[in-house]
Amino acid sequence: MRSALFAFLFLVLVFSANAQNRVIAVQDDVILGDTVKIKRNTGKYYDPRKAARRSAIIPGWGQIYNDSWWKVPVLYGGFGVAVYFVFLNDQYFHEFKTLLAQENSKDPQDRNENLIRTYSRKADTWRNNRDLVVLTMVGIYGLQIIDATVDAHLKGFNVDEDLALNLKPKFGVISNGTPFIGFKLTLPIGQ
Repeated sequence: MRSALFAFLFLVLVFSANAQNRVIAVQDDVILGDTVKIKRNTGKYYDPRKAARRSAIIPGWGQIYNDSWWKVPVLYGGFGVAVYFVFLNDQYFHEFKTLLAQENSKDPQDRNENLIRTYSRKADTWRNNRDLVVLTMVGIYGLQIIDATVDAHLKGFNVDEDLALNLKPKFGVISNGTPFIGFKLTLPIGQ
């Protein structure tokens, strides 16, 4: 206990002795220019409504209008996979519906009630899957319209390399002479 008290007092004395040093704050010189050059975006203007309309008419046309050509094969690949699953689920639905109709057309004493329940349940499952894939296609269609609109809105923003938020360590002195350590965020504008 005694050694811990002496260690604490020693640390307090060492840090308070350092506090007695006089720190002179040096202020950085700031050079102010009389004008600031502003970069103008001279690129092509993309109308978001035009992109949305084009995407609504022909899926992918809005992405082509926005010069996002790489999205078109992805979009049509998604539509192709969805169409494949619509036909696959529809084929299985009709297959089980036909089997159910054949089982129901038999004489009542020859019918297998377990098969009827199984065929009915399977037909409902494949129909639900088909309908879900159709809803997925509608969702893909809506998302590509939203994508074209948002992409056209964001094309006008400047995203150059010199536009960045920088985090730097900051060492300084407060007006009463107390030193501090912190972080400084800088956003270079109009260089």
